[in-house]
Amino acid sequence: MQRLRRGATLALALSLALISGAFAGDNAGVTFSIGDVSKTAGVGAGETINIEIDAVGLVSVKRLRVLVSVNNADDFTLATTSMTETGGMQALPGLVDSDDPSLVDIGAAELDILGTSPGTNGDLTFTLNLTTSATFTADTEATITIEQISLGPTSSDLDVFTADDLGLSVTLNPPVSDPTLTASSVTDVSADFSSGDGAGEVEVAVSFADASGGAAGGQSVDFDVTNNGAESITIDGDELAAGSSTTVTVDTDDSGDASIALDSEGDPFSGSTSASVTASTSADNSEGTSLDLSVDFSVTWDIPVPAELADFGGAVTPQSQVVLAWAVPSQSNNLGWEVFRSVDNDAFDRVGDMVSGEGTVNEFRTYEFLDEELPVADFVYYYLRQVDFDGSVSRSQTIEVALTPMQALPTAMALNQNYPNPFNPETSIRFDVATEATVSVRIFDVTGQVVRTLVSGTLPAGSYTELWDGRTDAGVRVGSGVYFYELKAGSFTSMKKMTFVQ
Repeated sequence: MQRLRRGATLALALSLALISGAFAGDNAGVTFSIGDVSKTAGVGAGETINIEIDAVGLVSVKRLRVLVSVNNADDFTLATTSMTETGGMQALPGLVDSDDPSLVDIGAAELDILGTSPGTNGDLTFTLNLTTSATFTADTEATITIEQISLGPTSSDLDVFTADDLGLSVTLNPPVSDPTLTASSVTDVSADFSSGDGAGEVEVAVSFADASGGAAGGQSVDFDVTNNGAESITIDGDELAAGSSTTVTVDTDDSGDASIALDSEGDPFSGSTSASVTASTSADNSEGTSLDLSVDFSVTWDIPVPAELADFGGAVTPQSQVVLAWAVPSQSNNLGWEVFRSVDNDAFDRVGDMVSGEGTVNEFRTYEFLDEELPVADFVYYYLRQVDFDGSVSRSQTIEVALTPMQALPTAMALNQNYPNPFNPETSIRFDVATEATVSVRIFDVTGQVVRTLVSGTLPAGSYTELWDGRTDAGVRVGSGVYFYELKAGSFTSMKKMTFVQ
């Protein structure tokens, strides 16, 4: 006849003592936190992960039970899960849930037959030990979650803490995330000399996000500025002579933004002046590796020298684009034409590629340029910069193009790609409604949850633009990531993807 070993009898008794429990109150004030974790990155097959749980404020605890879940049972050998360093209590082997193999129940109890032990009071640190499976690799991302902790002096006098109470989890082999430094102002700007009126002031701005993807304040950003031109410039009011360089350090604000203001004064006899700016900083990624981040800018100030144009104009197309057309009676040594655009008729930035010229031609020639990605504005302003083979330049007059009033009625329902994309802090969503319809425009996160409703109601036929500022309907700023926007207009439905970067 086979005999049951004494140790097995003891384990069975302890297990039965941990099966049931009720809410009590003596240990309701216990707090839990994760202490040391032996390893989280680069975890491979067959490795044991030791997770320390710190419990503070225990009152006569003789029973302890922990329910642990993993996101994928195949990634672990849960039957070997154990608990160590349990004070005066004896730990039991982990029991895998027969209905849900991703759950394991681990217990510990103090065998106090005489009832004289005071139990564990004050603080206790116990360790959970989970082993990865043979198929686990360093590329496998896994999450270990503490679903429930029960503890108290007896099996019928337990305080129970759920996952919502605890908020304890450990991620193994988390994906590496990097900090970012992005331009939040245009990177290639052309402006007129300010002539003392401040009209030529240009802001150079960046946005910083740490490895968590959130905007980070207090990050030092170095703006290295070189004056490449013939005239002096000012940086936040401080003068920088022609041919000189300097570095200005600015800390990001709570929104992760940092900027400097550049300006240059001149008259009709002043030479062209340009500034090269590199904004840079260093920050750790999620693995603690320091990364060097930088963004380059260019700003040019000059006096307009009229190019010889027979005509120059612009119009909005039915596709909500602007077509520019110009003509020249003749040209000499013409390398090409650069198109500059502004929303305030002050600071202009270059758009698109150079339109090739035809060298020296004594004949009438026409040119066209299509601006396909328009900014969010009622009016835009353009000028042309003619570039010769010897590097000399001349500028056209500035023209104004009204966007909204000149848009033609669309002939079909359509949802356009947002601009800019990726974006920060806001993006424009353009859509066409061919006939009067009930229209909704909504933003979704990757889980399919609606985070913002931009339009909900009846709209007449027309082309529309809605701005999304990266906030929910409650006004809360969303995190960096991929989002989807959907247009429903009558029976028409279309959805596109966009990326928000902080």
